[in-house]
Parts: sequence; C-alpha cells; structure tokens
Amino acid sequence: MPKTRRAPIIGTGVWIRNHLLTVGADYTYNMWKRFSEFLESQGVGPPPKYQSFAHYVWVLKEIGLIRPVERERGISGFPRTYYTIAPGREVDLEAWKNPQAKKYGEKVKLGRRRYRRRILKIPPKTKAKSL
Repeated sequence: MPKTRRAPIIGTGVWIRNHLLTVGADYTYNMWKRFSEFLESQGVGPPPKYQSFAHYVWVLKEIGLIRPVERERGISGFPRTYYTIAPGREVDLEAWKNPQAKKYGEKVKLGRRRYRRRILKIPPKTKAKSL
C-alpha cells in the first residue's frame, strides 16, 4: 500500500513538547529519528528532512520554549546538544502549535497572499488578457 501525504496526527511542536516531557532531555537527531518513527507508525509519510526538523528545534530555542542543558561530543566528533523544556513554558500550547508565527509574526501565520490582502490591504494581482 503506497503512503499518502497527509497532515500528521499531531503537530511537530506538540510532539516535541510531549517527547521532552516524557524523556526530560534529548538531542535533535534522536528527536528527529523518534518523530520519523512515530509518523511511520501512523502511516504518515514521508517524514520531514533532518535539516527542516533541526530548524524547527532552532525556532523553539529562539522563542524560549526549549533550552540547552548539556553538550557532549558525539560519535562523529560533532557536538551534541541536549535540550529540555524551559521552566514554565510547557503550558504555552499556542506557541508549541505554531512557533513560526510566534517568532515571525502575523505574516507567517496568514501566508503571503492573505497577509498582503488583509494586513497591507493590497488587492490581488489581475492577470492581463492576451490579445
């Protein structure tokens, strides 16, 4: 049976929150592997690329939902940073659901076209008729 692309059962940010509440602290690569396995078990695929997941973790760190707690040298020689939930931030569910909107504001939340129409009040472009 071929996999179909559909929305995950649970959002990435909420999954990371639940995972960190369960395990305490974890590093990005391990979280990505566990999240990919979770999506696989739910029949959702393909999983996100590691780089996009790592960027998601970076956004969570930038807005203060997670914080680094430990750094160690990984097997390949690259540093491995363990993250945990920042104190008191586990209850901010709206930020966990859409951290990009929290970081970048209304423009990301609405999308480019809706932002231009609703916020900037720019009318949609009309297509020129060909002769």
